[in-house]
Amino acid sequence: MRDISRPFATDDNLERHIRCQEALQFAFLDLIAAAVAVGWNEREAIVAVLDLADNHMLALAANDGMSALLDALKKAPRRSSR
Repeated sequence: MRDISRPFATDDNLERHIRCQEALQFAFLDLIAAAVAVGWNEREAIVAVLDLADNHMLALAANDGMSALLDALKKAPRRSSR
């Protein structure tokens, strides 16, 4: 797999998303080519990558939600246990 370049744009740069796509493009194409080389067709390999990305994003969102809930619980006043 090819090397992925480091970001050179700041987090608030409007082109950062596009630059990330450019950095990942050849590694993505290599991944798809590797899948095709072992017998998967290009479309199903791409759909698999999309599903993996979607599932990973959902997991990140769930983790963010859990972190926010735990932070809120830590800040909540404790009840007395009389």
